[in-house]
Formats: sequence, structure tokens, C-alpha cells
Amino acid sequence: MRSDQKALAQRGDVLSIYAECLTGSPTCVDVWEWLDRAKAAGEPRSTESTLLLQELLAHLTAPGMDPDWHEVGTHAVFQIRVYGGTSNTGIITAAATVAGMTVTAAVLPFLQSLATQAGQRAFEAARATSRRMISRYAADAPAIHWRAQVVVEETAAGLRFIVPPRLPDTALAALASTDLEALAAPDEASRTVTIYWDEEAEQWRRHVTNG
Repeated sequence: MRSDQKALAQRGDVLSIYAECLTGSPTCVDVWEWLDRAKAAGEPRSTESTLLLQELLAHLTAPGMDPDWHEVGTHAVFQIRVYGGTSNTGIITAAATVAGMTVTAAVLPFLQSLATQAGQRAFEAARATSRRMISRYAADAPAIHWRAQVVVEETAAGLRFIVPPRLPDTALAALASTDLEALAAPDEASRTVTIYWDEEAEQWRRHVTNG
């Protein structure tokens, strides 16, 4: 049974990868290659695999884990885009959890401060501002932000901003040329608006849900 589980992990099965990480003795290289195959297979393809990846990421980046395992936690398969797809559309709760950490803050001023520096092509300064602002609300959020993502949430306004890992230059440049007030405008039906970076389209988008 164990050999079957390992064979499935090598083929990119999310449950088997997670089980091997907990019970086996794979190397960081092994797990990275398995995650490559999982991503190539289109994972996550269900709520279950989304939540399993969330648990695996938490395990790899837990306090006390070797930094090499933390690096595995930066694998692209953990940068789960659930907005705009067909199989995962609407899994907002899972998305926010996989993102790594949720902090409460005013979203539009946060976006505007980043956009101002990005408009001046001061990308490193914008990233530093992002880490500094997030650190006001959670001491370990900047490190998580650099490895995975942070969700900045303004609960009263029903507004969320998913900060992409490492805030790439393309995302910052696009932020500077985006109508932020339109992007962050309240939904007429008082539903929750989530602002996220669509890496494939290289655009900032909004996704509206009931919670």
C-alpha cells in the first residue's frame, strides 16, 4: 500500500503527496517535482484538493520546519486562483485560507498607497510599504506575504484585497494604471467584493460573492 501511495504522489496526486509528507521521508526535491506534476495536472480541481493544499502549505511552513521546506511552500501550485475558473469559482473561504493570513485594514487606502509608488516605478519601495503596512496588524504577516499571500480585509465595507506573493512588478505597474475606486466600489446588493491579481491576463479584477 505504501508503494502505491508513493507512486500516486509521484504522479501528482494531492492526497498522496500530503500523506507522503506526513508519513514518509521524501526530500524537498522529491516534493517539488511531485507538486510540479500536480500543477501540470490542473490541481486543485475540487474543494477537497484545495483544502488539502491549504493543509500541506501550513505543514511545510510551520514554525520549526527547515527553511528548505519553507521554500517548497512557495511552489506555484499553492498560489491557487479560484476566481474566473470553472471548477473552483466561488470557493472564497478556501481561497482566503490558502492565501496564508487575513488581516483587517482599510483596503482602498492600502491600494492607493501602493499605486502611488508604483506610478513612480518605485516597485521596491511599494513592496516595502506593503510589508510595513501589513506588519501593523500581524507581526508574522510580512514573511507569509513573501512566501504565499495575505488577504487584507475590510469587514464593514465587505471588501477584500488578496496581495499576490512578492507583489511582482507587472502587478504593481497595473495597479498604478487601474481605476481603484471602481475596482473597490461597494456591491449594490451588499455582497463581498474581492480584488485579486489575474496573473494570466495581467489584470486586477474584482469578484463578487455572498460572503
